[in-house]
Amino acid sequence: MGEDKAFLDWKGRPLFAAQLDTLSRTLPEPPLLLSTHPGQPFPDYLDGVRRLRDSQPDLGPLGALRDCLAAIPGEGRLLVLAVDLPAMSTGFLTEILSHHPHGVVPRRDGRWEPLAAVYPATLLPLLDEQIAAGRFSLQGLCDRAADAGLIVARETGQEEASLFANVNTPADYALIQQGLFDRPTLLHRYAAATGHYSEASDRLAAEEPLEIRVAGRSIAVAMRTPGHDDELAAGFLLTEGVIHRADEVFEIARCPDLDPSAAGNVIDVTLAPGHGADLDALTRHVFTSSSCGVCGKATIDSVFQHFPPVTSDLRVSPATLLSLPATLRQAQATFEKTGGLHASALFDADGRLELLREDVGRHNALDKVIGRALLDGRLPLHDRILLVSGRLSFELIQKALAAGIPIVAAISAPSSLAVDLARHSGQTLVGFLREGGFNLYFAPERIASTPEN
Repeated sequence: MGEDKAFLDWKGRPLFAAQLDTLSRTLPEPPLLLSTHPGQPFPDYLDGVRRLRDSQPDLGPLGALRDCLAAIPGEGRLLVLAVDLPAMSTGFLTEILSHHPHGVVPRRDGRWEPLAAVYPATLLPLLDEQIAAGRFSLQGLCDRAADAGLIVARETGQEEASLFANVNTPADYALIQQGLFDRPTLLHRYAAATGHYSEASDRLAAEEPLEIRVAGRSIAVAMRTPGHDDELAAGFLLTEGVIHRADEVFEIARCPDLDPSAAGNVIDVTLAPGHGADLDALTRHVFTSSSCGVCGKATIDSVFQHFPPVTSDLRVSPATLLSLPATLRQAQATFEKTGGLHASALFDADGRLELLREDVGRHNALDKVIGRALLDGRLPLHDRILLVSGRLSFELIQKALAAGIPIVAAISAPSSLAVDLARHSGQTLVGFLREGGFNLYFAPERIASTPEN
């Protein structure tokens, strides 16, 4: 890596601090133990954390596990989280804590995942015996512990693989930061060939809001895939004419958020002395307050201050949904000529096309559809279906919610925040709607012959 993984920047903080936050949210009343090499430059004092320096650094993770087990009282249990598993969730850790009263180690494809696991203090004699015998494999330790009844396996599926994304190289770090492993989800896949649903898993591209500030003043909020946020901020300032050269930026720093769920979603740019930026020209971009704490949850909460959840008795059949893309293609005359426009279309419950608008921007296309319905006095659209030609972002679901649209479908994929908003707003969300079938993410009751919950 070229640097100690524990001190990599993760959402504006050292990675070890982010992992301690994850553990503290999982264990309301720690103590937390931080196992370190003697020479690592950790702070001398961390609130609520006891630092354990490795007594035998050459033993690696096995030695660290041994030291921590020896430090817990009586017949307690130890929840372990390695610093280089930044995608691990509190939900998964909470689940394995309640999975079994003693030890629980995840296992996938026949191999143990021992770096996010629960170990009983009663494992210590077996661990000492293995070290004395010169066997330093955690896989071997788990095999023996399972045979002795000290731990049980918690089998994990493909949908949970992203939780164990491990930072070993700069490329790993970049991929996890970019969000490619962020949001596994379960859904129901409808196959046109069989007419049946089956459970499936998918990964949702991460979407979170990033508030961009200049000298502490909020100038914009961009919905983005997390990662490379300093580049995004710099590029935004350049393309909006705030800066013209790299030397006009003195520093790009992250806001020290108090809420861990918002960490990394506020960035502040300090311009070089003497630079006269016209920030008043940028006020049109702002759609949130300048307070710290921008995160997906806060964004969804702010939406419901303006638009109530959808209530609708609309029901449609899978066959009706499957017919919509072909109808859209036939109506997209401009798209057929240029191949460069996005489309939004409004359909009735029988799949009849009522309104189609195109634009180089997919948000603009949807604004045109909703604007026409508004001018015609048709809102709310509680008995209509929306189909968009591309992917579904948070902002498109928000616009559909503003118009009261209960069923939103897309030819491509939804983002993670789009799924979250649909879940909260009661909207039926359909993705990858194509001739062969579709993915049903939420509110299946509006689709006839839906799978059993």
